[in-house]
Amino acid sequence: MSQSAMDIARLRPEVRIFPQVPEIVQALGVLCVIFTGLLLLMAIHEPAVAQEAEESPDTVSVSYDRQDLSDPVRASRLLVRIDKAALKACGAMNGLSIPTQELIIRSDCHHETFNRTVAAFHNPTLTHLAAAIDPWVGPRTQEP
Repeated sequence: MSQSAMDIARLRPEVRIFPQVPEIVQALGVLCVIFTGLLLLMAIHEPAVAQEAEESPDTVSVSYDRQDLSDPVRASRLLVRIDKAALKACGAMNGLSIPTQELIIRSDCHHETFNRTVAAFHNPTLTHLAAAIDPWVGPRTQEP
């Protein structure tokens, strides 16, 4: 039983120099896809963090005395100072155009900062005066 050279060649296993090349290429492809996905997530997340930082108001100090919380006249003046500080914290400054100033005055930032600051005092006189005067509309009229 003699076998020809062709038959012997067919019986020999195929010899590969790098038998794992397809697996390595596939693994590298998966790693590239994962890395690209992570880069995209980082690119999407960074503007959101910057936006959150822009939306938070700056810290502005308001000085007051104990009498400012007990005397209604002085409490009214304190409310004016709180309102100006809230405007400043939300970006108001000299030299802004009138439409920009109006946007800041009517912004949620200004309104929420003012209300949170008044509430932080835990003072009924100040809270009552702030509720009676809306700085965005003017004094509220009481109906008879």
